[in-house]
Amino acid sequence: MSLNLDELFWEDLLAFIEEGKVIPVIGQGIVTFGPEDEPFYPWLAERLAEKLSIPQSELDQPPSLNRVATAFHLRGKDQPNLLYTRLFNILKKECPEPGPLLRSLAQIDAFKLFLSTAVDPLLENALNLERYGGEPCTEAVSYSEGLDRKDMPARMRDLNGALVYHLFGKASPQPEFVLWEADMLETVIDLHDQFKRTGTVDNLSRDLKAHGLLLLGLSFSDWLVRLFLRITQQEKLSLRVHPAYLADSPDKMLPSDMVMFFGAVTRSVHVVRCCPKEFTRELSRRWLLEHPRDASQPPAALKPIPQEMPKGAVFVSYAREDEDAVRRLIGGLQEAGCTVWYDRERLKPGAYWPSELEDEVKNRCGLFVSVVSRTTESSPEGYYHRERNWAAERYDGFSQGHAADEFYIPVVIDESPLATQNEPRVFARVQCTRLKNGAATDEFARHVFALQQKRQQHLAAS
Repeated sequence: MSLNLDELFWEDLLAFIEEGKVIPVIGQGIVTFGPEDEPFYPWLAERLAEKLSIPQSELDQPPSLNRVATAFHLRGKDQPNLLYTRLFNILKKECPEPGPLLRSLAQIDAFKLFLSTAVDPLLENALNLERYGGEPCTEAVSYSEGLDRKDMPARMRDLNGALVYHLFGKASPQPEFVLWEADMLETVIDLHDQFKRTGTVDNLSRDLKAHGLLLLGLSFSDWLVRLFLRITQQEKLSLRVHPAYLADSPDKMLPSDMVMFFGAVTRSVHVVRCCPKEFTRELSRRWLLEHPRDASQPPAALKPIPQEMPKGAVFVSYAREDEDAVRRLIGGLQEAGCTVWYDRERLKPGAYWPSELEDEVKNRCGLFVSVVSRTTESSPEGYYHRERNWAAERYDGFSQGHAADEFYIPVVIDESPLATQNEPRVFARVQCTRLKNGAATDEFARHVFALQQKRQQHLAAS
């Protein structure tokens, strides 16, 4: 289909996305479920009304959560928390599968951070299905006034995988999320206050300021959109709307049927007057045309995460650009019986991840797998270089006779030369193994398992 948009707009937008300069802001308008992409929030509002015995005659059409909450409070109920508990239980027990729309958005793998104004888990579920073989690996951070930790665990460039930041909280049994307009007002006031402070939401604040925002499923006339732009600019908001990108559409089209792209570089706002669902489908289609997925090598489904990781695990150091291959490698090692410490699973919101990584490398891991690629060989910066230097420090403390290749295992996952350039000098003589796209051979996986068994026995005896 065609949205009659200027091709230069698509070219610019796709280029910004490819360079990691865009954060998608997801509103309720593009949250869908089922094979037919049915609107999720009208369904949720209707189910909540049924649970609260509110008749259809008291609802708007299509029904909204705000209207359900208003009708509930007008009845003078003395259990205000019942609203939140009932909605949470619906999502816990009846939550449907995300629709094709969210799944197509999840296929744009250049999107690492998603800012969501919705409170449901469908976006996370879509990301898990499309990127992680259905395993619950997508990280979610929920903003709430009652939470001590409100910020992202790291800047977007340092995230180890997909993260969804729920700006208005995520459904829970307590009123810790936005359900209706009264909640919205309090949350926006608190959010504005947090952005003015230092040290509360610094990672989020800096990323919003440094990146463009692609607003999908929010109303252009909504004051919340103006808030997003105000926070992003972090100065007095002066909208510079460029209507050159308006799509042909019926006169009856409502302001909510719009898409906005706020460019952090040009500091301008592009308004696309079209259905956000249609825009999202077209964006995903164009992205996949330029970045086709390798259907022959789907993301690996990793084993369940143990609550306590024993000493002697295999630590995998990698660049975030290589995550698909890394997951494939980890899956192969796990199939051979290896215990793998994978930062995407072990690092949790609120933890100080630099110290956790350093402790695992310097004190706890049994083997260190260094994933070598074009990215790690060409970039002089990257946290993986620090991890590999920690591994070198760790090896310096080993007793004589402990061979370097019994601890440090470099793996080349693409066409990069086996004669690596950026590995620590102490490991320069360790032979690299080429595992294209991270596909571990049986021989390699058995070798690593045998080394790990030997190392764990040594750690247990020491």
